[in-house]
Amino acid sequence: MEIQFQHANPYSGRESVVLRIDGLLADQTVCVLVDAGQNVSTDDLLDDDADEYLAAICLTHAHLDHYQSLGDALAHGAPVYAATETATMLEDVFAAGADHYDLSNTDRVLDQLDPIGGWTQIVPDLRVHPVPAGHTPGAAGFLFEVTAADERRTILVTGDFTTRRAAGYPGFDRDLPVDVDVLVLTAATSEDFEATLTDAVGTICERVWAGSTVLTTASGLTGLHLAYLLGQLADQWDERLPITLAGHVAKLYDRLEYTVPNVETTAEFADPAAVLEEDGVTIAGPEVPIDGSAKRLFETIADDPGATLVQLINSGTDPVTSAACTTHQFSLSNHPTPKTIDDVVEALSPVHVVITHQQGAAANQYKDKYASYVWATDDTDCYTLLDDSGWTPPPWVTASTKRRVQSGPTTMGGTLGDAIADAEIPLPSVTRREDVDLEAEGLDLAALRDRLSVEPEAQAHQETAATQQDADGGVDATGPARADGSAEDWAATDDDPDIETVLAGMDARLDRIEAAVTDRGVDARVVDAGDGTLLLRLEDPPDDLEHGQRLRVVLPGGRASDAAADHADQDS
Repeated sequence: MEIQFQHANPYSGRESVVLRIDGLLADQTVCVLVDAGQNVSTDDLLDDDADEYLAAICLTHAHLDHYQSLGDALAHGAPVYAATETATMLEDVFAAGADHYDLSNTDRVLDQLDPIGGWTQIVPDLRVHPVPAGHTPGAAGFLFEVTAADERRTILVTGDFTTRRAAGYPGFDRDLPVDVDVLVLTAATSEDFEATLTDAVGTICERVWAGSTVLTTASGLTGLHLAYLLGQLADQWDERLPITLAGHVAKLYDRLEYTVPNVETTAEFADPAAVLEEDGVTIAGPEVPIDGSAKRLFETIADDPGATLVQLINSGTDPVTSAACTTHQFSLSNHPTPKTIDDVVEALSPVHVVITHQQGAAANQYKDKYASYVWATDDTDCYTLLDDSGWTPPPWVTASTKRRVQSGPTTMGGTLGDAIADAEIPLPSVTRREDVDLEAEGLDLAALRDRLSVEPEAQAHQETAATQQDADGGVDATGPARADGSAEDWAATDDDPDIETVLAGMDARLDRIEAAVTDRGVDARVVDAGDGTLLLRLEDPPDDLEHGQRLRVVLPGGRASDAAADHADQDS
């Protein structure tokens, strides 16, 4: 058996790779292309005179830089494998990009598209299984198993990945129950994704709850991810946050059959104003509102100083900044941190690591970093990973690296054994999870609670119960009385408060009880109107309130705010 790899577009995105395997078919080299980004051409990559045969194309996810040349890469009638969710959305993705990108042979791609969810045979003794990749909804890596004679080897291609979830879809599992011999690793990284995502979500919530009409522009899959986070967050916190998805984002949501609280979809619309809502957020694409649904919606709010535009963009994209409405922009790149890259390599402990999606110094930093042979090449040459003599190291590795690899646990191969061949070892599924875990998605919930003044649910319940106890004539946790109203026996000490302090405390408690029994409670949100002016926005105002009426506001903890009353008097 011989295994080789070749970068399919090293001078473009460098995310696409060809795997070559000899020894499976007589007089033919089996070739598998993983992803087809910009400038990928199988006519240039494959040598028909050498009997190189394209057996399959594997698409990791539906981002342009991974499918842009898919139509040009079709050859030999090879099937296009993709995880079920990616295959499900691909027709809508092609339709949305048809007027903006040079996409060829999309009908042929869809005809040859083959959704897979488990082990699938490519040719005899070569099969593939999708594994979760996080990064974006429906994304997958691919685990290949090659068997020849008494040898069994595994190749794991991560594609773009994160260990975080993505809109309910599971992240990459670094604890796969198999030995990985070759790891084709996407090494693109991002240090600040979680902080930026949390900031973006916090900004949207702030502006919506301040009464602004909010338009958020994003790519289709990013918009889908954001809608999932906002809808689930509002549901968990029991907050009002209407979310409308428009255009392509709405189609993806419907196609994948999401049912997220607070989310509605409008795939087609004639009147942009009808899609926008005060005290709500509308999500549409593209990420900069210069085209498509986003442009039509932005034109409706651009001259409204009370409206807000939030742009979620990729690095290198110029946002819109000149408008009467408030504008925000956040650069989101959903990739792992460098530490996560290290953790994945160390956990899988492969013989070979092939670096993709990085070049130059960003790729070279991984050479000799791990107890693996690391390939950080930047050309279209074919490199041999395994031949009849065994694993073949890169020519530049040091002697110490060779010793580390040769003493590692995976150099003998075949450790999958008959168990995985008989499908007895379950591999993680790409299927969307029913449970909701927003922190696993990358949101910092504690930071959001602090920023938005939202109390943790358990604490809020405790405080509600305590208030009810006071209203019923009971006693708070620190009071010197029993719940039945009888006085609790206690012995005086030198540290006991004087009688004036005790009486003052009793008066304060009586005031709280009277307020709980006689006053009406109305939920309100603090709004910073700028220039030192704070407003209270009543979420469900009573009908008998009048403009200019002076109110007494009791803040949490029983403190009355004259300042808030003044603001109500001046600005209501």
